[in-house]
Amino acid sequence: MHFSIIMWRFLDLDKIDGFYSAAVFEAIGSHVGAGSSPETILFWRVRSPVVYIGYHQCVEDEINANFCREGGIGIVRRILGGGCGFCDDNQILFSVIGRDDGVIPNDIQEAYSKVLGGVVNALVSLGAGGEIEPARNAVYSHGRKISGNAQGRFDGAVMVNGSLLLAFDFEMMDQVLKNPTKNLRPVASAREGMVTLRELGIIDMAAVKNSLRQGFENALGVSSYEGKLTESENKRASVILEKYVRNDWIYMMDNKRAMRKKNRLTELTRFSDDTLSETSL
Repeated sequence: MHFSIIMWRFLDLDKIDGFYSAAVFEAIGSHVGAGSSPETILFWRVRSPVVYIGYHQCVEDEINANFCREGGIGIVRRILGGGCGFCDDNQILFSVIGRDDGVIPNDIQEAYSKVLGGVVNALVSLGAGGEIEPARNAVYSHGRKISGNAQGRFDGAVMVNGSLLLAFDFEMMDQVLKNPTKNLRPVASAREGMVTLRELGIIDMAAVKNSLRQGFENALGVSSYEGKLTESENKRASVILEKYVRNDWIYMMDNKRAMRKKNRLTELTRFSDDTLSETSL
């Protein structure tokens, strides 16, 4: 009996711009969903600090925007849901991008379980140990969070993104995020609720990347080959990058909420005027 090996592409872009990263994984997702690019395991790190915000979130609720502006920290609204995450170059960021009729389950929680099993595999092979925290779609090690994650489905693709903490600037995160412990188990501070690989004595980045790649392969039941972005993906990413850097995209949900409030105020004012007119009659 012969079994065909499912092959995925592996991309490690190393350090790239945070806004560009969002454009890249959207471009890859569109191509994977259309069948014009192979299913992909993508790694990157951000060249300079950014905070990724979930598609449905308001910047005003989550982020100290003035601090970010003054410190040159980018605010990147991604196309995926989930919560906020502060990222610098001490994290390996990943995107596991498959077709919606492929090996990643259709059920949202089952998809998380399958893909995040790859992170757990990596932590086990590195000697750190880990477990999935379903309530927060996260991976914990030694009782503390070491990987936060988000998921999205669009254009025929399913995508699970996340981070793996090599080290972390907790003081910076405390200033960037308005509620740093929001996505953690109940703790007094983010420092108490999170752990890094460095704290666990793991500092070899190449070994971590290799373990993470193999962990995803084993979790998904696939093999992977070293690939590169296609010309079409590069062109698409360059075009949609313009969207990610615009304020109307970054503050999209804030603007929508402001418009809803304005419309409600207008309706209330009109109702009040109509009531006064009827009373005077």
